[in-house]
Amino acid sequence: MMKVTIETPEGVVWMRNTETGEGVASKGYMKDGTQQKIIDVLESALSQAKGESLCWDNSDGMCGDDSGMDADHDGG
Repeated sequence: MMKVTIETPEGVVWMRNTETGEGVASKGYMKDGTQQKIIDVLESALSQAKGESLCWDNSDGMCGDDSGMDADHDGG
C-alpha cells in the first residue's frame, strides 16, 4: 500500500490511497488555484523520484548525496 498526502499549515488538502482508492480533494481548488499547486508539487515529486531512480541505478557512483533532500520530505 502507498498513500500520498499533500498538507499545508491548515491540514491535508489532497490525498490518494492506492490500496483503498480513497482520496481527498475539492472542486473549490480549481477556482482558488490550489489544484495547480497540487499538480506542481506532484510533478516536482515525480521528477525527484525519477532522478533518484536514475541516480541509484547508476553503478559507477556518479550521483552524490548532496541533494539536500530529507528522506522524510513529503513535498508539503
